Amino acid sequence: MTGMESLPPEPVVFLDLWRDKFFLGREFLTWLWISSELDGNLLKIKPQGYIEVWFESRLTLDSGEGADRKVISCQDPNAKWAEAHTGLRQGKKVSRGRLKIRNEDNKEWGLTLSADTLTPQAIKFPKTFSEGEEGVETEVGRFLERVALLNELLALLEALFKNFLNLRLGEDWPKVELPRLNQWLMKQNP
Repeated sequence: MTGMESLPPEPVVFLDLWRDKFFLGREFLTWLWISSELDGNLLKIKPQGYIEVWFESRLTLDSGEGADRKVISCQDPNAKWAEAHTGLRQGKKVSRGRLKIRNEDNKEWGLTLSADTLTPQAIKFPKTFSEGEEGVETEVGRFLERVALLNELLALLEALFKNFLNLRLGEDWPKVELPRLNQWLMKQNP
């Protein structure tokens, strides 16, 4: 042997990989918020078609990490978000938001979405036909209905995220989308 034995490759440490991609959730939620405002809450996603997305009542923005982390929590029942606009101008990105999603079938979900995991929390499901009925069969039916509604919501969120990634990684991001987002931000009242 020459003394230059081949060393095994370093294992990919999940936390390192996660930290390297950490920014994506914040960029996604920031893009989702601005796009929903720019496009009148109506976003086109494939294969579902058009869905409505709007942020309501709570929005959290932050920047930095650890001791350097700066957070703005906004509660705005009128959804004017003046403080959040200021946070964006300071370089903060959306890290958590309370939003509503309505699909083409008029099903509406309320949920909180965190940029860290993109896992929906505190979900408010659409009204269903079996509500108010009683019985074991109805309980099982309601459970299955909620599972189907959860799967539908997750499919919508996945499609939104894929739409964002395709845009973010595409040629149009620096030429079209980023200037569009910046132009919107500059028009907002400080």
